[in-house]
Amino acid sequence: MKTQTEDEIIEQLDEQEQLLDWLLKANEVLFSAVKTYLPQVFVNNDPDIQEYAVKPLLAKSGPLDNLDVSLRLLYALGKIRKTVYADVICLSQFSQYVQTENNVLSFYDEMTYDFISNLNAITENEQLFSAIRKMKFSSFEVFNTERYGNMIKTGLTLAVTSLLKELTNGNSVEC
Repeated sequence: MKTQTEDEIIEQLDEQEQLLDWLLKANEVLFSAVKTYLPQVFVNNDPDIQEYAVKPLLAKSGPLDNLDVSLRLLYALGKIRKTVYADVICLSQFSQYVQTENNVLSFYDEMTYDFISNLNAITENEQLFSAIRKMKFSSFEVFNTERYGNMIKTGLTLAVTSLLKELTNGNSVEC
């Protein structure tokens, strides 16, 4: 599994023009980080345990080859904070919803704003969330849907990079 830099991840997310494509890429990146971290939670380095217990759990068809299940395990073991768990699950569920939606949702749609209003990684960054909120509720002359959509996309990208840092650097966080 190739490790990516933050700049490469930001570039990949920025290349996604549609909300659904962006969400799918974000989930892919987050799941990759979770899968990279998971082997570290199994503290016994006995080769037999690694070979016959850990590898099958993490295998492509194993039970931990699912973002929701893997996150639940990390959260239950106290390896990630509740807000990180909630945000990644929220991103995953919103992605699934957008995939099944008949209408194509955009970054500037009301539902997308409602979604980001529930992401801790965005709402905890008061400066970012305040800027998004001000633009959303500004007068029509100032409001530009493309600019607003780009601000939402930037906010979501910052949220993903924040979540990645939590998943890769703060692996022994108190919950």
